[in-house]
Amino acid sequence: MTKEYTDLILEAMNDKFQQMLECFSTLDAKIDRVEERLTDKIDIVDAKVMGLSKRVDQIEERLSREIAEVRTELVEHRNNSEMHRAAPKRSTLKKVV
Repeated sequence: MTKEYTDLILEAMNDKFQQMLECFSTLDAKIDRVEERLTDKIDIVDAKVMGLSKRVDQIEERLSREIAEVRTELVEHRNNSEMHRAAPKRSTLKKVV
């Protein structure tokens, strides 16, 4: 092989490496843009999830209060029912004619 032929081969290889580096640079830039878009979308999803979480917490608190109220009413009702059962029966008065 002659020096000129070797130089041509090295120059061709150098061009191919340059093209590869440009491709990698382009891909790196695309990946960065995709990452940026995904990060923005993930932030939006996180905000929505936090909003939903707060709403679920509020609903849970409201349901807990309502359950406690129903429980209290049920206990009062049971107590009243048991008091009626435990109360002595009154004798009915007969009407005298």
